[in-house]
Amino acid sequence: MKNFCIAALLVLSAGFCLGQAPKPAVSIPNIDLYGGYVATFPDYGPSLDSYRFNGFEGQFSKGFTPHIWLTGTADIVFGNVNALNANVTQFTGTVGGKYNILTGKLRPYAIAQIGYVRQSSSGPHGGLYAGDHHPPLAPNVTDIEDGLAYRLGLGGDLQMSQHIYWRMIQWDVQPMPFARHTPFYENFSAGVGYRF
Repeated sequence: MKNFCIAALLVLSAGFCLGQAPKPAVSIPNIDLYGGYVATFPDYGPSLDSYRFNGFEGQFSKGFTPHIWLTGTADIVFGNVNALNANVTQFTGTVGGKYNILTGKLRPYAIAQIGYVRQSSSGPHGGLYAGDHHPPLAPNVTDIEDGLAYRLGLGGDLQMSQHIYWRMIQWDVQPMPFARHTPFYENFSAGVGYRF
C-alpha cells in the first residue's frame, strides 16, 4: 500500500507540473506588416541621383519557415523631372519570395519578386519618356507606361521588441521594361514593421 501511495503521488505531481508548464517565452511570428519611405532612382539621367521619386512602401509577408517567407509589396512614388518639368506618378505591385538569415536581433534578408508597374507623366514637353520609344507627345499630354516589373534586392531588419522591428535599409534593383530594356530603377527604403 505504501508503494502504491508513493507511485500515485508521483503521477499526480508529474501531472500537476506538466499542467502548469509555462508557455515558451520566444515565439516565431509568421505574419508581418511593414510601412515606410521609399526613394526610387531611374538611370535615365547621367548619374544615379539625376532623378529621384519619393513615396511610400507597404508590405505584407507570410512565413512558412523561419527562413522562407512569401512577400507582397506595393509602392507609390511621385517626382518632378526639372529638365523636362514633367510630373511623374508611379505605382508598383510585386510578389515573391523572401529569405531571412536569422542572427539574433539583426535579420539580413534577400528578396526576389515579380509584378506590375504603371507610370504616368506629363509636362510642357510631353511625358518623361516621350520620344524615347514612341513619337513625341503634344505638350501637357499624359504619357502612360506600364508593364512587367521585377525586383531583386537585399535588406536588414533590427528587432526592437518581440513584435516591432526597424527596417534599417532595403536596396533593390527594379528593371522595368516598358517595351524596352531601360530604364533600370534602384529603390532604397526604410521604415517600421510589426510581426504577429
